[in-house]
Amino acid sequence: MSSQAQKRKHKTLTIKEKCDILDRLNRNESFSSLASEYGVGRSTIYDIKKNHEKIKNFVSTTDCGPGKRQTLKKAEHPEVEEALYMWFLQERNRHAPISGPMLAMKAKFFYKEIIKKDDFVASKGWLERFKSRHGIRLMTITGEKLSNDATCIEPFKLRFLQKVKDLNLNPSQVYNADESGLFWRVIPNKTFVSFNEKSVPGRKVSKERVTILPCANAADTHALKMVVVGKLNKPRAFKNIDLPVHYYGQKSAWMTKDLFKKWFDECFVPEVKKWLKNHNFPQKALLLIDNAPGHPSEEELTTEDKCITAIFLPPNCTALIQPMDQHIIQFVKQDYKKNLLLKAVSKDQPIEKTLKEFNMKDLVFALCQSWNALPSSTITSSWKKLWPDIVTSPSNDPQISVTSEVIEKVAAETQIRSQDLEIWYHGLDKEENIFYEMSDDEIIKEISSNTTINQEDDDDVIATTPQVIAQDAANAFELGLQWAEENGASYNELLLLRRLRDRALVSRFNNVKQKKIDKYFHAS
Repeated sequence: MSSQAQKRKHKTLTIKEKCDILDRLNRNESFSSLASEYGVGRSTIYDIKKNHEKIKNFVSTTDCGPGKRQTLKKAEHPEVEEALYMWFLQERNRHAPISGPMLAMKAKFFYKEIIKKDDFVASKGWLERFKSRHGIRLMTITGEKLSNDATCIEPFKLRFLQKVKDLNLNPSQVYNADESGLFWRVIPNKTFVSFNEKSVPGRKVSKERVTILPCANAADTHALKMVVVGKLNKPRAFKNIDLPVHYYGQKSAWMTKDLFKKWFDECFVPEVKKWLKNHNFPQKALLLIDNAPGHPSEEELTTEDKCITAIFLPPNCTALIQPMDQHIIQFVKQDYKKNLLLKAVSKDQPIEKTLKEFNMKDLVFALCQSWNALPSSTITSSWKKLWPDIVTSPSNDPQISVTSEVIEKVAAETQIRSQDLEIWYHGLDKEENIFYEMSDDEIIKEISSNTTINQEDDDDVIATTPQVIAQDAANAFELGLQWAEENGASYNELLLLRRLRDRALVSRFNNVKQKKIDKYFHAS
């Protein structure tokens, strides 16, 4: 009597295991070996491969990564949970303690306001599932203060310098990266009013925000492409454009652990290795970052060969010693604001119209321009509080100037006090936070608007422009070349204009040639 094969016990893989399988399939590992290792059938591996887009998209939209979840099943009312989670993150960013009953009470509030019903029971089971879906865990509050803590700086400096020494690194091999939020299409909306005015009719103020992440080494010899995180996965303005930044889409425009890990693996490590090789440095590097909730662990930010790794700053002292916080991010934002103001007043049209036409493509190129405009030695000098020995020459803090005429013109057109405009221009205020603090009503409005946004398009305020024909482009570049020569442009700038002009001429020639061929074939 032949023995029957033992029936395989049913096993449900976690989302993390499915992601690991997808990564290994991309490395050309066989279906059979993976099925045997994970204790599932080959058909399960095939199904995972078939649903790879759905799995990756699901993980990219969660702030806790794949976690221990086993299914892609969403909540019964995802908009309620999204509002609750936005509120939770905002409160935790303010270091407010959150309990289970508080989450349940707030969930009932958002359910009533969004669904317009009063029959939701925030049970213990629902709470556990909500926490599981979003990677929320219970911790004990420790310590006595949340303000900047100078007592931990000296011990960390010793640990940091010892690690640099142990790894035998020089400043060209030590990098720093830091996130910051930016409201990219807005100017202040305050103005004086008379005693009799009850309200101020004005413009719809854009609260669109992105998260930016600049990264460079301590020697100021290698500045990586800036990272920009926006709400849309594929903004329409990016079509057929070679982007000067690394762009990621996330529904709240926040940096998440999954996005940071993706940037580390796919951008930071390859770019750093290539730069080190081209400049004859050993293939070793250290990334210094703060301990923000959107960052993976040090173990996750370490390459398999252990040659590139990360080190975390201690809590509550990043503003004191984090290099990117020492004038660098401030410079990028102020330079961006300066260019935004100049653009607003340079066109012969209302400022509101100019801001409305300013889209994501304009944003990323403007940010790249500001990042590249960072003065020489500014990055090196920003490390002086953490690594004093690398500063070889004194460097003044970078200064950006925008003329008073520009300020006054914008103030006059928008009815904004010039003093408020100056404060907005020079200050970082709420933009310094990665998380923008919103009221409950604003959270509900944000969630409602998110459900109607096409994730592959910009919103309806972005104007579309007609396609430029090759002849017009060639004429424009020729005129620009003449202007550049008359105003002492550098040879690199002249060469760029000539290349673009010649490219437009070649395109025009090819189009004319193609039209003649078409005409020949369609001749009667």
